[in-house]
Amino acid sequence: MSGDKTKKTSALADFAGRRGSGDDDNPACPVWPDPDPEGRERRERRWARRSKAAGERRHLLDLAELILGMAFFGNDISADVQTWAERVSLLIPEDDRADHKALRKHLTILTVSASLDDLRDTAAAFRRAGKLKRLNTAEAALRLDYYSACLGDRHAPWQIAGEAISRAYDRQTPQDQALDYAIAAVGWLIHAGRYEPLSADRLARQPSRPRMDFRSDTSDFGLDLLERILSERERRIYRRVETYFKTRTEVNRDGASPTWDGDEAGVGELRPEDPGAVVFRTVGNVETSQRVGREFAKLLNTRLPLARKPDLAGVQKALTNEFPQAAEIISAILSELVPLDIVRLRPILLVGEPGAGKTRFAERLCNALGLPHETYSCGGVADAALGGTARRWMSAEPSLPVSLIRRFRHASPGIILDEIEKVGTSRHNGNALDALLPMLEPLSATHWHDPYLQAPVDLSHVVWIATANGLQSLPGPLRDRFRVFHFPEPGPEHLVPLAGRLMQEIVQERGLDPRWAIPLDGEELEALRGAWPGGSVRLLRRLVERLLLARDRWKAEEEAQ
Repeated sequence: MSGDKTKKTSALADFAGRRGSGDDDNPACPVWPDPDPEGRERRERRWARRSKAAGERRHLLDLAELILGMAFFGNDISADVQTWAERVSLLIPEDDRADHKALRKHLTILTVSASLDDLRDTAAAFRRAGKLKRLNTAEAALRLDYYSACLGDRHAPWQIAGEAISRAYDRQTPQDQALDYAIAAVGWLIHAGRYEPLSADRLARQPSRPRMDFRSDTSDFGLDLLERILSERERRIYRRVETYFKTRTEVNRDGASPTWDGDEAGVGELRPEDPGAVVFRTVGNVETSQRVGREFAKLLNTRLPLARKPDLAGVQKALTNEFPQAAEIISAILSELVPLDIVRLRPILLVGEPGAGKTRFAERLCNALGLPHETYSCGGVADAALGGTARRWMSAEPSLPVSLIRRFRHASPGIILDEIEKVGTSRHNGNALDALLPMLEPLSATHWHDPYLQAPVDLSHVVWIATANGLQSLPGPLRDRFRVFHFPEPGPEHLVPLAGRLMQEIVQERGLDPRWAIPLDGEELEALRGAWPGGSVRLLRRLVERLLLARDRWKAEEEAQ
C-alpha cells in the first residue's frame, strides 16, 4: 500500500468515524472519538510489520490481510499463489478420496503456474471438497477468487466485494478495519463491471503483476465514493437540523450580539434585531404550577439572547497565544462557526492528561465566544443537578441547563462538565447518564422534558464542553455523542508564551497591575527549562510562582543593601 493511500485512508477513517452518531465535525478536525486508540495503533504497527515481512518473503499473509491491501509474498502475486499452494497441499489428507486427489492435483499445478483457468478450477475443487479438519476450504476458495480477481476475472470481484462487506458489517471487526473493508468492497464493486480477462499472450509477457494496478485502483475508487457519500450525509443532517432550528429561532443577520451581565441581564432588553430563541413556552400541571410559574413568569414565551458569532480570527489568535499546543483543536472548533451567525457548537469532549489545561481551555473558549458558563465537577454533582427533580419533592429543582438559562437569562449558556468519565461511576450520579444523553442529541434537545417545569424546553442552543482524563471508563453511548479531541500537553517549545501568561495571571491574582509582570529574563527562562521538560501546566504554574518569590526575595535583599 502506498504512502499516499495510507494517509488518505487514515484521513477518511477519522472523517467517517466522527460521523458515526450524527454528532459530526468537519474533515479538518485533527482527532476524532476513537473507541480504541491504542488498539488502532497496535494494528497499524502490526500491519506495517507483516506487510513488510510479506514483501521480503518472510511471511505469507492470510486472506483478510490481502483484502485490506497488504503486500503479496515477495510483492509478486505468482510467488504468493505458489507459496500458498505448497503450504496448503500439506494439509490435504493423503487418502484415496476422489475430491482429495483432485485438490492435491490442482494445488500441484498452482505451484508451477497461476493461470486464471487453474485458479478457477482449484477454487471449484475446494468448494466441492467440503470441510477438512486442518483447513477452512471456504476461505481457501475465496483466496483463490481473490487471486482471480487480481488477474482480471469478471466474476471473482463480486465474491471479494461480498466477503469484504461481510467483514465490514461484522460488529467484532474494529472500526478502523471495518472502514478499510468497506473501502475495498466499494472499490471491487466498481471494478466488477470493468474487468476484461487477460489473454494468454499478455499473461505470458507479464506473469507476475498483470493487473496489480487493480489493488490501488480499488482503494482509490472506494475512498472517493465513500468521501462523496459521507459528505452528502453530512449535508443532509445539517440541512435537517437547520430546518428544525429555523422554526424555533429568530436570527437577524444585521444585528449586533446582545450582552449579558449575571442574573439581571437579558429579559426585556433584547432588541428585535438581536438573535434570540424562545426556550420556555409553558409550565405543566397547573394544579402545582403557581410557584414555578412565578419563577419563570418573565421567561415564558420570551426571546432570550443568543451569542452572536464573534471575530473568529481574533478568537483564534487569542486562544492560540494562550494554548499554543492546541492550535489544531482551536482551528477545528472555530471552523464549525464559519457559516453561522450565532455561536452553536456540537458537544465537545477534551481528553488529555491531568494538568494539561483542558478545563482552563474550555473556560477560555466560552469567554472568547461570549458565552455565560459554569464548570461542574461530575464526580460530585448529584443526578438532580443534571436532570432536575420533580416538583413533588422538597428538594425539587430544575435541570442543570434550565437552571443556568434562568440564572443567566441567556438561551445558549456554556456548560463545562469536568471529568465526565466519573458521571458513570459516582454513586451520586445514578440517573445522570439517562438525563444527559437526550440533552446532547440535536433534535431531542429542542423539546427536552424538564421534570421541574413538567414541560418541554428548548436546550438546543446550550454549548456542552466536557473534559476527561481518558476514554476507557466513559460509557459508549455518552462518548459517541461528543466530538472528541485529544488535548495535547504543552512541550518545552511552548514554555515562553505559557510562562508569560501564567506570570500575568499570578500578578493579577495578587491584586497588582498587570504591568508588574516583568517579562522573564534569559536566566529565569533557563531555570524553568531545567525544571520543566513539558507536560503539566499546573506544575509550570507552581514553578513560575516559586520563581516570582525568588525574584521578590532578591529585590528585597538588593534594597536592603
